[in-house]
Amino acid sequence: MIEQLRQRARELLGEGTVALVIGYGRGNSPQATFPVFIKKADEVDRLVFNPFCRNNLAVYLTRKDIMPKGAVGLVARPEEVRSVAVLVQEQQFDPDKVVLIGVACAEPGKEGAACEMLKGRTLKELEAEVAERLKGRDPAQEVAAKVQELEAMTPEQRLAFWEKEFSRCIRCYACRQACPMCYCERCIVEKNQPQWIPSSPRPLGNYFWNVIRAFHLAGRCIGCGACARACPMGIPLDLLNAKVAREVKESFAYEAGFDHEVPPPMASFRTDDEQEFIK
Repeated sequence: MIEQLRQRARELLGEGTVALVIGYGRGNSPQATFPVFIKKADEVDRLVFNPFCRNNLAVYLTRKDIMPKGAVGLVARPEEVRSVAVLVQEQQFDPDKVVLIGVACAEPGKEGAACEMLKGRTLKELEAEVAERLKGRDPAQEVAAKVQELEAMTPEQRLAFWEKEFSRCIRCYACRQACPMCYCERCIVEKNQPQWIPSSPRPLGNYFWNVIRAFHLAGRCIGCGACARACPMGIPLDLLNAKVAREVKESFAYEAGFDHEVPPPMASFRTDDEQEFIK
């Protein structure tokens, strides 16, 4: 499978189809990988793929300091495919300038899990393939179970839970930097005229920051968990985002990242919307 991946990257670079391939390289242990940026066909042997490839590489597609003038090839797990679909919806780049190299592991994060190349070549084909792979199962089952536990709490218990979690936030913004959907050139937390969110790591500012970020991801988060993995304090940000995603699904029958041609719920209007939230 790895040789197939490298051969595909070699072809894209050798033919001049792309100027850069973004993928995964070996880390400092068998269970660690890191992003690599390949510009020459004779460098593709640096590419690896295994169940421990967890960084969401789509985060680099909106980085002006990284993206080349030509097209870019992206090693794309189901998480990257769905992230690209959202970014295309939001017109963040020309979809013809991103060539996806589809890959997937049966059980991400599990040593020895089987990995394979996906068959699709276009974004539309890969969206359909990913949807079929995820059909009938929850890719974030563990997170969903914890969300249910939180939903079973009283409002007071949930508030206490999140206040305790957010109190540990050091405002390093690693969650923002790891998220493909956080691409604003100037984040709301950096605006000071007026200052919408206190910048120091104190309870009130921490609460505002994390809740507002979750609101900004409504209908956009694909549940990759990059934010929670990046958090040095171990705050379960994926639980908050999963809860918001569940509300969007129940209210609008919409899940992010499965069809880039469907208007996102937070950026569209339907005349038949019952608008129950204002009744």
